[in-house]
Amino acid sequence: MEFTFAKRIKNGFSVGSTNNIYKVNSMKKLYLAFGSFCDAIVSPLANLAARIYVGLIFWKSGVLKFEDMESTIEMFDPAEDGEFVLPFLPPEPAAYLATYGELVLPIMLFLGLFTRVGALGLLIMTAVIQIFVLPDHQHYLWMIILAMLLGQGGGKLSIDYWLFKDTK
Repeated sequence: MEFTFAKRIKNGFSVGSTNNIYKVNSMKKLYLAFGSFCDAIVSPLANLAARIYVGLIFWKSGVLKFEDMESTIEMFDPAEDGEFVLPFLPPEPAAYLATYGELVLPIMLFLGLFTRVGALGLLIMTAVIQIFVLPDHQHYLWMIILAMLLGQGGGKLSIDYWLFKDTK
């Protein structure tokens, strides 16, 4: 019995033995089952964990800023030798934008409500921090996670999924 290359591909590169075909097909089924498990369980949980992880970083920072807005404004003021000076915004609007961004956008991530909008806002905020305020290698991790959320959205464990599942 002679096999052509196309038949070998179809049969999982078997040399013709029924036993080998069975092994390859079993491995394919096992791999597909593993992929289904990852899609159904691992991916939604990882997405939720990523949203909570990044959201908490910004939420905690926003709460600290909100508790003492006077000091927060000083931190954005070049005249006060502030550590968060932005060259393109006056201190007061910058302080309020950063504070409210750090309070509102993480809530969007936590709930998975308009996740992509929240992720985009925090991604822009992180890029501004990295470029103009405080370069730190950890910001790259945050940006990667936020870019992933921007691409994937909130996943199955989000309000977005339930609001928009019929539109896909």
